[in-house]
Amino acid sequence: MKTLMLALVALALALPAMAQTQDTNKQSDQTKQNDQNQASTKTDKNMSGTVSKDAKSFSNEKDNKTYSVDNPDALQGHEGQHVAIVVHVDPDNNVIHIIQLEPPQ
Repeated sequence: MKTLMLALVALALALPAMAQTQDTNKQSDQTKQNDQNQASTKTDKNMSGTVSKDAKSFSNEKDNKTYSVDNPDALQGHEGQHVAIVVHVDPDNNVIHIIQLEPPQ
């Protein structure tokens, strides 16, 4: 009987500690996710400029740089046009990924 009571007391003391550990892990995971989301938005940029005739490159009017487009399907139908876009920039390779496109007004 004493062994059973001792086991129940030990279990009662251990449960809050385990629950606290799980809650801390959940908060840590949420913090990591928020940090990743903030990092990705820092590299997203608004640009305006001209789409190439084959839609495989984009010339930014602000700095006169030409970028290769890794998803040219997003620019289909806008070849040779002036557009505003939101992109993810890979500065090492001078490549952009189109996230959003706004046609000329």
